[in-house]
Amino acid sequence: MPTISEIRQQYPQYRDMSDADLADALHRKFYSDMPRDQFNATIGYTDKPRRGRHLSFEEGAELLAREERMAGPSGTFGATTSGFLEGFPVVGPMLLGAAQRGAAGVSSLINGESYGENLKEAQALTETAQRQHPYMATGGKVAGAVTGTIPMVVAAPAAFGAGAGNLAVRSAASGATGAGIGGLDAAVRSGGDPDEIWSGTKWGGIAGLAGPAVGMAVGAGVRKVIDGVKTSQAAKAAGTNSAAVKKLAKTIIGDQLDEAAMRGRLADLGPEGMIADLGPNTQAQAAALAATPGRGQQIMRSALEARQAGANARLASAVDDTMGRNVVPSTIERGTETNQQMLSPLYRDSFQGAQPYDITPIADDLERSIGTLRGDAQRALQRVRGMLNDHGTDMVSNNPNVMFETRQAIDGMLKSEANPKVISALTETRQMLDDALTRAVPRIKEADAAYAELARQREALQRGQSVLDHGRTAPRPAELAAEVQQGALPQGMQIGPSAVPLRLSQGARAEVDRILGSNANDISRLNKLIKSEGDWNRARLATLFGQEKADRLFQVLDNELTFARTRDVVTRNSETARRQQHLADLGGESDPNFARQAYAAGGVKGAVRAGGIKLVDKLANMILAGQKEARDATLAEAMVSNRAALVDALAQAQRTGQPPALVDALTKAILIGGGTAGAR
Repeated sequence: MPTISEIRQQYPQYRDMSDADLADALHRKFYSDMPRDQFNATIGYTDKPRRGRHLSFEEGAELLAREERMAGPSGTFGATTSGFLEGFPVVGPMLLGAAQRGAAGVSSLINGESYGENLKEAQALTETAQRQHPYMATGGKVAGAVTGTIPMVVAAPAAFGAGAGNLAVRSAASGATGAGIGGLDAAVRSGGDPDEIWSGTKWGGIAGLAGPAVGMAVGAGVRKVIDGVKTSQAAKAAGTNSAAVKKLAKTIIGDQLDEAAMRGRLADLGPEGMIADLGPNTQAQAAALAATPGRGQQIMRSALEARQAGANARLASAVDDTMGRNVVPSTIERGTETNQQMLSPLYRDSFQGAQPYDITPIADDLERSIGTLRGDAQRALQRVRGMLNDHGTDMVSNNPNVMFETRQAIDGMLKSEANPKVISALTETRQMLDDALTRAVPRIKEADAAYAELARQREALQRGQSVLDHGRTAPRPAELAAEVQQGALPQGMQIGPSAVPLRLSQGARAEVDRILGSNANDISRLNKLIKSEGDWNRARLATLFGQEKADRLFQVLDNELTFARTRDVVTRNSETARRQQHLADLGGESDPNFARQAYAAGGVKGAVRAGGIKLVDKLANMILAGQKEARDATLAEAMVSNRAALVDALAQAQRTGQPPALVDALTKAILIGGGTAGAR
């Protein structure tokens, strides 16, 4: 039992009571069953003459009842609430006073006592509750200080170090604001005491100065936690775990790929693309998995081999989609020749009713040319001149059929002729005969137009097979574009566009098929042959098949080259690594002199200790092997995939969210408000 002096120290509100009154009240309320002399001796009270006013029994009982109430839940609530109101910076005392006055006014209406008595009672209850529950009161004051500071931080963020400028500038601004709040709060509470004002200014300034730096640190921590939770959720949705996603995201960042670049790259690679294809770092990571025995190795190698097995089919499909159905040039040429032969009835019909035609002027012109020319050109014209005579005579024929057959014979001579002089002489002669035939047999030009169109198509087919060449005979992109444009125009009496552009594209398609068939297993060479070093082949194919289809074909070639390189990087050194790993598993790389060296280094104890360490290492590796294999398998499954959910998870792992603004404001409010409360 405490002494009466201890009771007065603990409960200063009893200062108006004399020792006798206080002892009487305590004895009546709590210890009435104890003899009074024994009670007085226990609390250290010596009965003395009473001075001043004696508290009535009712007053003492009420005083003790108040203490009892404030020691329970009501006191806890009162201490917390009053502390919260009092804790508001600067205006806290006014808020608490307003609450007490309001309570006194309501009590006066209820109990009929005076406002002054009820106000005094409200103040006494507040004091008692805070004394009975000091921790709750202090917590309430700190909470009130923080709550009162948050609106100021939100309303004027620049004043609390959230504006522009470096950390030092923002810290200085926040420190000045914190010092001002702390000093003003101390001035209000102390009635202008200089020491209290200085203490409030100092602690408020220190807390404000630390606000921006601590806010950044706390915000970064909160942001990291939020980002981690989002990444974990995205990884779960993708059917993997956050560890694999974070590892892959870090590797992708090492390849200098942000979210947009990663998504764009995978979109270009198409459905066969893998995370492992994104760059050198992802390829190296895939190679490490492929070199480590276990399920991860099996997953990685199986996926790459399966993709490689479908390369030829993908290339063939891409070529068909972009360049059309494949054709065999010899088949088209035979069809063209057949069509030309089928024109014979048209020629025969055109000669029906044809009248004799005098070609003596042509024969005379040939005689003059023969007289001046020498060599092969002279001999060629001599042959032609003989063809114009009636058979077995020296007489010039006037039969239009003779002119026609002579023209045909000249065409045959020109096909195999290389001498430019001969070609020039024969071409001029052919033109003269053609003009004469047109006059003698007007309808022959209809048959000529059909025959010439077929001949142009045949030449275009052959020309198309050379457009992707790299030699001098290959057309430049501009030249090919002109050929296509000109080839589409009808010639002579032809009606409608020519099929020359179609035959050019078919020839190019056949050449691509030839290249593909000869080099399908060598993607690098295939790319070089079709794409060439520059952009000419892309431009040529765009002319023949359209820009979009040419770009698509080149993208497929690029993708297959990437796939082949990934497979090469992953499997190139994996066999050596696998052999080394299996050798280690079989104990083949152990040091044969291990025991001898351990004994030489530390004697018997050293050998035993080294053997124990080796055994522990082996046991640990056996225990952890299963976990490592599971991690490798999960990572390998992710690396050979490009499913949308996984890409979303990787993108989330790459993102760095902004710290929530409320976190920064709350952190600064806690520092400044807590500093202000701590200075009181």
